[in-house]
Parts: sequence; C-alpha cells; structure tokens
Amino acid sequence: MGSGRDKRKKAKGKVPGHGDEKTARKTEINQTKAERRTARKLEGGEDDLDALLKSFELQDKKSKEIVVVSNADPPTPRLFATFTPVPGPKDRTNILLFGGEYYDGEKDKMRVYNDVYMYHPDKNTWTQVMSPHGPAPRSSHQAVVHKGYLYIFGGELTSPNQEKFKHYRDLWRLNLDSYAWEQLPGRGGPNARSGHRMTVHKDRLIIFGGFHDNGKQTQYYNDLWVYDLPELSWRSMGKAGNNAPSPRGGSQLTVHGDRLFLYGGHTVVVDKEDKSEMERVHDDLWALDLQTFQWERLKKSGMAPSKRAGFGMVTHRDRALLFGGITDRAGAGDKTYSELYNELYQLDLVSQRWRPVTLKLSKADKASSNAAAGSSASEAALSGQTEASSSSQPEADKQPLSGVMRPDMAQYLAKGGMDKESTIYKAITRIQSHYRGYAVRKAYKTYKLGGSASELLYSPATYGIDLSHKDMPRPRARANPMMAVVGNTLWVLGGLVEVAHTDVTLDDVWSLDLVKLNGWRCVKENTEGEEAFVDEDWETDEGEEEDGDDEEPSE
Repeated sequence: MGSGRDKRKKAKGKVPGHGDEKTARKTEINQTKAERRTARKLEGGEDDLDALLKSFELQDKKSKEIVVVSNADPPTPRLFATFTPVPGPKDRTNILLFGGEYYDGEKDKMRVYNDVYMYHPDKNTWTQVMSPHGPAPRSSHQAVVHKGYLYIFGGELTSPNQEKFKHYRDLWRLNLDSYAWEQLPGRGGPNARSGHRMTVHKDRLIIFGGFHDNGKQTQYYNDLWVYDLPELSWRSMGKAGNNAPSPRGGSQLTVHGDRLFLYGGHTVVVDKEDKSEMERVHDDLWALDLQTFQWERLKKSGMAPSKRAGFGMVTHRDRALLFGGITDRAGAGDKTYSELYNELYQLDLVSQRWRPVTLKLSKADKASSNAAAGSSASEAALSGQTEASSSSQPEADKQPLSGVMRPDMAQYLAKGGMDKESTIYKAITRIQSHYRGYAVRKAYKTYKLGGSASELLYSPATYGIDLSHKDMPRPRARANPMMAVVGNTLWVLGGLVEVAHTDVTLDDVWSLDLVKLNGWRCVKENTEGEEAFVDEDWETDEGEEEDGDDEEPSE
C-alpha cells in the first residue's frame, strides 16, 4: 500500500542536503519534546532521581565541545570528591578534583557535582575543564591515575532532600591529554556501591568494600575485585574468608611493592530490637599479598592514632600519612558530641609501626614559646592567642584566620580567662590541667560552659589551635579532608567541621613540607561558613539539661 510513495521518491531522486536538514529538524523536535516531558516531571518533585538524571543527560547532549578555562575560580566547597595527583610536563604534578557533594543548610538541599578542576600547586591556581559525555554527578566514588588516564568507579547520587540514593557501578576514564571521557566495559563487575576504595597496581585496578543503600537497608561489602586494564575486563577474587577484613566502608588503602595495606573504616549496625542504628568504627590493619591475594591481619605496633572515622590517608615514599577524622562520643541524655582531629600520623610500610609526625618549631616560634614559659598553662594559652591576633605584632597580621584563633574569639576567651571569678577561668584551669575524655564533658556541665567555647577547651584543634605550640598555625581539625602528595609536599583541601551542632564544609587549602616538617602553610583561607565561629554561638545553651551533679568532679 505504501509502495507508491517509495516509487515517487525513487523517480524524483534525492535533493542534496535536504535529508540531513530534515533529520536535524526531527532530532531537534524530539529533543524539545523530551525536555518538556522532563520539565513536567521535575515540576512534580525535584527529588525524582530518574528525572534528575534525565535532565542531566539532556543538558549533556547540548554540550558539543571540550572547554578548558585557565585561572578559573576555585571550586565550590564540597565533600567526598576525589583529589588525585596527575603527573604533568616538566615534572610538574597537578591535582585533579572530580565530583563531590555539598549540603546547603539554608535551603536544606544537597547538591551533587560532576565537574572537573585541575589544581596547580606551584601557582596556586585552578583550571576548570568542561568535557561533555562524561559520568553523571556523584560523590563517594574513587579515582586513580595510570598511564595518562584518570579512572573513576562507582559512587552515589543523593536526591536534594537526601531521602533517595542511586549507587553507580560504571567505570570511566578521562584522557588527561584531550580531556575526553570514555565509559569502559563493565560487564560482570562489582555491584553498585559507594564508600569503597580503589587503588592501582601495575596494570590493574583493585577495589575493596563499600556499601549499597537501597533506602530500606544498607549492605556493606568486603569483596575484592580486579580490573585488567589491557584486557578491559573485571575479575572477582572470590568471597572473603574468615581471615579477611570485615565488610565496611570508608577504609583507606595504600600499596607498597607487592603488598596492599588496609586500615580502618566503619559499619552501621542496626539493633534487632529497637531498630536503632549504631556506627561501628574499625581500627584494624591488614596486608594483602598482591601475588596470592591472601589477607594477613597485622598487630598494632607503635603509637597508633585513636579510633576514628572520616580520616584521610596518602602515601609518601615508604610511609602512609593519616590526617584528621572524627569520633562521636555519647553525652548526657541522648546527646552525642563529636571530637575532631588535626593530628598527623605516619605508618611505616616496612616495619608496620605507627608514630605521630612531630613538626619542628622555627626560631621565632621557639623564642615565643620560651617567653611564655613562665606563665600558667591557661594564661599562656589565652594570652598567646590574644598576642597572635593583636595588631601590635606585625607577623600576626600575616597569619591566616584559618590557622589561628579569630581575634574576637581570642578577646572573649582572654577576658574570661583573666577573671578568676568567671566560669571560663575555672573551666580552663580545671579542664586543661586535670581532665580527659568524658570527665571533660562533666566539667562543662559543672561549670555551665557550653556552645563553641566548650568545644574549644575540649578540642582546640577544631579552631586550628595547638596549645603546645601556640604560635604555630595548623589546619582546623576536620573530618573527610581531601589529601594528595606532590613530590615531597602534602596538600590538604577542605573537609567537614562541626561547631555548636552546625556542619561547616571547608574549602581552605594547606600544605606541609614532608622533608623539613617545619610547619603547616595556609595557601588559601576558608571562605565558607565562618559565621559558625562567631561569638553568638559561644553562649551556654540555656535549654541544656543538667546532669544533676553540681559538685566539682574529682580529680
């Protein structure tokens, strides 16, 4: 029946160019229809992940060219991005940042990214790369660099209201010369997951653990997978036996020779009776033989870091460097307090011994410390911070606010610290001299001291203060820092700080010479959430429950 139309086409012949023009018009019409359908779907709820992904796909199709913007604005604050060293020409190693997420507290919305930035440590500048047809927005993924490519696996997309999650199992690579994305074959590979860890050994990617949250339950993994890069194929290393790390997310991996070391991680356990969730933090150390793929649990040796989650770890020569982290501690009633860290530890990968990394004071710092030695511990700490923020000392004007106490905070605490009748003074002298751990929390209650001031006394590292070397700036204590080693320099970007029950996502940049160890250097000050550190939050919470103990805690 339709043959007549076909005959007329053949008789008339093709009009040059008209076929392509008609196809282009049809494609444009179909794309417009798809955009309208997606827009209507989004109007019904922006938390529809399928609609969000479709919207991303349509926007991505509009991008035709790779655009590279030099000297771009720094990336917005974010967590759970990857920060991966990329060898460059003339031995200039840069650091590539991909993805991540940011919680907007004012709008109560989560934003997830898939943008690419290249950080140039030698110039302290950023380059933004806009490359189409790449991975969807994600966080808690993993990335490694090998032979001119950045490889990315897994991760998750969180809906703006944080009630829905989509986990990925796709594997991508970015050509570091052309900045073109390519999705690699993934058949027979790991389940969709995030919070896993990935490293590279010779010509293969190695993936361990992670978790998958379907909204009803969370499943943790302790499986091992290998991706053969020349063959572009996955291989499972079998189920972990009894002599293997337990299922977990958030661990850290490092490779030394033909051994892979795994440390820490966490698991959320659901109570069978009341269905409440409890976090179990791991501090075990394991070694995997990369020839036989047999695990060996190693004994804790040396001065290991305290048990914590959310720490960062990178490799420098024959050692792994651990920085930051967070520990949740139970307080009175149902309250939980978070302790953050800014200590730096190293694990000797030959002897498998832990020890803290000690920084060296400069001559100026030593002179300042000696001058303050005659004062009491509390007065020295407070007056030292006041001097550090005083305009009478020109050196202090150069100190970044990210590394020392804010001047208004220092004045507030110094004023209270010099008044022997004040609760600040009593709390300082008692807490700094006699108390550790939970006893500190009880001291807060006794002296009616709450808010950020109490956090300062318990964990001054939250504010970037080291009371032992008061004039030495260092990063604020934080969870989930992004870390990279370039040559002999450690770089730290951002992280999460909790102040007076407020989460602050940092975007500061710090560096540390790993050979000289002569102190942290603030390369870029934090620009996000500084209002959480002002003195409105220092007042005692009047609604805070008393624990019924008004007497001084025993020493």
